[in-house]
Formats: sequence, C-alpha cells, structure tokens
Amino acid sequence: MTDSEGGDRSGLVVELTDALDATDGAWEGWNAVDDPTRELYATWVAQARRAGLRRDRALTTAHHAAQGILRHAVQRFDAAESAGEVVGAVAEGLAGKLVRILANLIN
Repeated sequence: MTDSEGGDRSGLVVELTDALDATDGAWEGWNAVDDPTRELYATWVAQARRAGLRRDRALTTAHHAAQGILRHAVQRFDAAESAGEVVGAVAEGLAGKLVRILANLIN
C-alpha cells in the first residue's frame, strides 16, 4: 500500500501513517531519506507500548520529516569513535597504573 506521494506504508504503525498524513510535507521528507533512517524511526515509534507515546513519537517523526531533518535528528552509533574512546580510557588507566607501579618501585 502506498501514500498519495508514492511512499510505502507497509510495516508502519497507524499512528505514524496518520501523523505523516496530517503533517504538510511529511511524506515528502519521509520518502527523501534512506531506508535505514526510515526503519529506525518506524521501529522507534512502533516499540512504544502505550498508544499515547506512539502518537507522540509519530508526531515528532512527522515534524522532523516535514522539516527535512530526519537524518540529522538521530545520533547514530559510530563503532570506530566508540572504540577510540575505549582505547583512550584504557590507555589512561594503564598509564596511571604504570606511574603508580614505578613510583612504588622507586620508593
């Protein structure tokens, strides 16, 4: 099933399709982003257990879509950046430990 702009509605919860329908330009913004971004938002909306929360998330998604900022409104996981942070933290911890060991050996 598709919307009036040719977008695919299958797999979307009713709250999300209703919000996209009700917000001017939302379907255009929704259709303009890549599949992973759409899947991320669709899952975020659908995972809410309460209908009110699903509706709020759907309205937020539709607003971001209409503004053309769906991709920019998500902080994606960056494995390389996270690994760098872990390595840095481990290195700092090891450096501190090494300094304490050396200080104990000298004394």
